[in-house]
Parts: sequence; C-alpha cells; structure tokens
Amino acid sequence: MPNEPNDLLRTARESAGLTQGQLAELANAQVERDTGKLGAMDDDYVGKLERGVHRWPNRHYRSALRATLRVSSDAALGFYSTRHRAVTVGSSPRQVNGGDEVERKAFLRVLAGSVAGLAFSDPLSVFAASAAGTAGSRRVGLTDVEQIRHVARMYANQDHLFGGGLAAQAVVTQLSASTELLEGRFAKDTTRTALFSAVADLADTAAGMCFDAGLHQQAERCFRFAVGCATEAGDWALRAKALSGLSNLAVHQERHDDALSYSEMALVRTDRLTPVVRAVMHTRHARALGAMGTPRERDCLAAVHRAEDCFADRVVDEPDWISYYSQARLERDVGRALLGLALNGGDHLEAQRRLSAAVQTFPKQHSRGKALAIVNLAVLTMARDDPAHASQLGHDAVTSAGPVRSDRVLEAFRQLRNQSQAHHDLPAVRDLDQRISQLLQTPGL
Repeated sequence: MPNEPNDLLRTARESAGLTQGQLAELANAQVERDTGKLGAMDDDYVGKLERGVHRWPNRHYRSALRATLRVSSDAALGFYSTRHRAVTVGSSPRQVNGGDEVERKAFLRVLAGSVAGLAFSDPLSVFAASAAGTAGSRRVGLTDVEQIRHVARMYANQDHLFGGGLAAQAVVTQLSASTELLEGRFAKDTTRTALFSAVADLADTAAGMCFDAGLHQQAERCFRFAVGCATEAGDWALRAKALSGLSNLAVHQERHDDALSYSEMALVRTDRLTPVVRAVMHTRHARALGAMGTPRERDCLAAVHRAEDCFADRVVDEPDWISYYSQARLERDVGRALLGLALNGGDHLEAQRRLSAAVQTFPKQHSRGKALAIVNLAVLTMARDDPAHASQLGHDAVTSAGPVRSDRVLEAFRQLRNQSQAHHDLPAVRDLDQRISQLLQTPGL
C-alpha cells in the first residue's frame, strides 16, 4: 500500500519559503540548541517525511520542526505515531540521538556526506574508493579504533612541525577510508562509541591540516564532520576542539560573528572538559573577542584570565591529543588573541610581552607554532612600535619558517609586508620585503 503524502508538512515548509534542505539545516540547529547534540536531518530525510515514508520523528526533531515552522502541535505538521502496542519479534533498532533506524541511517548519511568528495585528484584517492561499500558488512573492533587514533597522532605531529601543506591530501584520503567503518558491525556499543571518537579525532586533524594548507572549504566540512562524530560519541572535549577550529577558521576569514558563536558553543558544558582543554577553549574565545576590536576588550581580557586560571589547574590525566599544549603555546595563543586588539588601538605592550615569551620558550627546532609566533610579533612591532626591530624579527621569522609548509604562516608574512609599507624609507625594511617576496615565490610554499 503506497504511503500517504504529508501535505501539511509540505505546505508549512513552502509557506515559510524554505527548501527541504533549508528546513533540515534550520531544524538541525534548533536540535543542537535544545539538546547540545547535532541533528541529522537533510533534504532526503525531509523528503521522506513529506512523502509519508516516516510519520513520527523523534521528539527532539518534532520539537525543532514545530519551532522552525512556527506551529504549536505535531498534528499541524501531519505527524502521528504509527506504532502499535502489539509485541513484536526481535529487538527494536538501536536508537541514535533518540531516533529510530531511519534516523540512524540519515545521521550516518549526513556525516558521510561531510567528507564525500573531499579526496583530491591524486593516486591516494584510489585507496578511499576501494574501501567504499565494503565496511558495512565488516566487523569493527578496538584494533581498528587504536589504528585510527595512531594515524591521527602521526599526522598531528607532522602538522605541528611542518604545517599541513604536504600531507593534507593524504590525511583526507585516510579520513575517507576510516569513515566507511562507521557503518560496520560492532560487538559492543562501547566499541562503536570509541570508533566515532577516534574518527572525530582524525577528522579534526584533517580539518586543521586543510586549514593550514589554505583549503578552507574542505577544512570547514571536516571540522563539521568532527563535531558530528564527537557529539555521537559523547566526547565533549573533541566536540569543543572541533568547534574551536571552526572559530579559528572564521577569524582567519574575518567572519567575526561566526567566530564568536563557534567559540561560545565550544564552551558549552565546560564541566565535562579537563583543565587544559578548558584553557584552550578560553583562548579561542579570547581570540574571537579580540578580533572584534576594542569594544570587546574587557571581555577578551576576562577570557584570557580564565584561560590562565584553567591552565594553572592542569592535571596529568589530559587527552592524548592535547599533550603537546605547553606554556609556550598558551603564551602564543594569548598573544594572538591580544594581537587583534593591539592592531586596532588596544594595548600593544601586553601582546608583545606574550608573543615574546612564546618565542623564547618554544623548542629550538623549527615548527609552525614558533614561526607563527615570530611573524605575529614582527607584525605587531612593525605596526605599533619599532620598524627596525620588526625587520630583524622578520628575518628571524623567515629563517624559522625553514621547512614549514603553511598557508597560515605565509598569510602572516603577507600581513607583515603590508604593515611594512609605511616604513619603506628604511633600508632594513626594504631588505625584509625583498626576502619575504622571495619566500612567497618559492615553489611548494
């Protein structure tokens, strides 16, 4: 017997001037506001609702759809329960975020769609293609989980040292292959949860490397995918980390309102976060506030103080993926948060002090973090203080860049060159500009 179309829902959507995809996006946002968990609706799912394939979404979805379409009852959207009280054979499908098997598949489809098509045109993409369609029948165990976590740390270590430019393609291909395991078979729910957490870790790493390589669209999709996987796993720390990545990306793109929204979402349920993770989230919040300039200076400084207080309370039992975070990185992050204020008329001396402390305490070997700190310090010094000293810092930064392949570092050098134009009468500044131009033209950078 054919399904009866849900004309009430379709009419309400069309009256609101929304496509099926737009309705899904708005309703997912409402679900997250209401529950703290990512909604899994997409245009295909809304289409099933309108065709009558599915008549009774879970209560969070119904509530979100009612709020989005501004109606007061489920009946007004054509929703009614099709379940009977009769005893059925077998167990009910496993619920995900309160939904049934239809919603479980929709959830996985939304997540998989986040990385579908991300594999670049290179030989490694064959690996991802060969994995497609095979994992749904595969049994997934803790060994798979540990391998994904190991791969995530391997790429993260390379990213910290050399930037994301050389390995972004490879890590996205690995992520595409790992994503296939999410629809595998699990002996225990705890294994499934651990897998979602591990894939979230890898997705966040891939996002950061794509961001660093200048692949901003791919970075955003991977960050969003990481948020979804971490939410499904109940991993609040990784969820916060991925949201803070979205905030940093938005700052870089000068989408300041979005940056602030993402950074504040990352601070939801800070009681679930360890001290160092909380400290990092507060530095990201401070940076988003600092990017808005002196009107948010007081809030920015308050966020900095919260970050320092959390870092002072750090414990041994922190997540493995945050083990790299040191006092030098805290100083660097605070300095970068204050940089936005300083370049817009705020106190530049404190920003200089923080960035100088970071440069002095970073390990001696070349790294992206150290290169960024030196360039940021040079930008600030060139803009607010001493162009001759800034030139020397700029030369140190070019040397420190060394083997680093990072679009973010190169963008900082472009910013330094722009700031130097007001001091082009100085020979030292002209020499620095020439060296920066040579660096920007170097193949592979």
